[in-house]
Amino acid sequence: MKRIATIASLLLLILALTSCGGGSPGANTTVSGIASKGLIINGVVKIYSVTGGAKGVLLAQTTTDDNGFYTADISPYSGPIMVEASGSYQDEATGSTQTIPADSPLHAALSLAQGAVNLPVTALTELAVIKMGGDLTPEAISAANTLISDLFKVDIVATLPVSPTSAALASATQAEKDYTLALATVSQMASTSIGSSDSDKLNNALATIGLGISSTGMNTETVTAIQSALTDFVSNPNNNTGVSNTTTTSLVNAGTLSKSYKLNLQGAFTPNSVTGLQFSLSLPVGVTLNANSSTSAVLSSSLVLSGATPSGTLLAAKYTPGSLTVAIITTNGLSAGEVITLTCNIPAGESAPSPTSFTVTNLRSIDQDGANVPGTSILIN
Repeated sequence: MKRIATIASLLLLILALTSCGGGSPGANTTVSGIASKGLIINGVVKIYSVTGGAKGVLLAQTTTDDNGFYTADISPYSGPIMVEASGSYQDEATGSTQTIPADSPLHAALSLAQGAVNLPVTALTELAVIKMGGDLTPEAISAANTLISDLFKVDIVATLPVSPTSAALASATQAEKDYTLALATVSQMASTSIGSSDSDKLNNALATIGLGISSTGMNTETVTAIQSALTDFVSNPNNNTGVSNTTTTSLVNAGTLSKSYKLNLQGAFTPNSVTGLQFSLSLPVGVTLNANSSTSAVLSSSLVLSGATPSGTLLAAKYTPGSLTVAIITTNGLSAGEVITLTCNIPAGESAPSPTSFTVTNLRSIDQDGANVPGTSILIN
């Protein structure tokens, strides 16, 4: 009986250990995404484990479909992964068919693959891998993916780019449009880079961008080069995106770093009595937001409800450079405290402005009967 109890204890210990991930057996993990530089059609995608901060064994190999999409089951593995993609695509800037060779693929890394995960493989994920500098620890992977996402104003892991055509962009989200245009901008830079092959030109362009990026942001020369390439692409006769105005993409803020501020409703009013709130906010010089400028709508990447705002609260905002108008409506009432998180773009090389650099004007607070609620104010911290 003692032997049976010992075996049972060992089995329980094994089950506990295998639930901890990190390449442990028993996990159910699938990886899906888009391979794009533009879309890599019928390309090859390889998924590797990451062990000890370095690329490990091949877990799965698959191909992309006619839309550049791939999916693979890497069960029972869970842990950090490296994905490589190679194949042919139509280049956005030149209009020619180009190839990502198998011996120089695009890369993407994820700090934890567990369950159903998303991981596009693009020029921007390649740039993140370049910034990892060979350090594939989960911490380094997350830091590099976050840095490139911040600088290019799109989540390079959670967002999937689309085909660089007007038809595809017409139904795409703003984030998908921004990602797609960012890849086209890299192609524009590659088209004028030095290199004996298209692949060399792309790698040189990415290496040049990478040299201009540090943990504190992007230098002004690199920002200028990216903005110039974006301008050149939208006027390029090979541009099939239908985008001719650079201000319709948050990529115009590429190279800036993000800084978040909390907006708090203050005052000695009765809790939950404020059902409507409207105010104007003047932004410090050089500070910008991410917005769809065709509608002046502020994107959720820049303005979200936060704190203890009740469910069912509606938020609307109109943005013009240097100024933001905000309106909040709720049937449940607001109390004093945090109501909004504002995330701003800070120009490269400049310090984030202090909260006192923002000015709130035209504040109006109303109750459920439309009457003014006196004594309210907005504190920024």
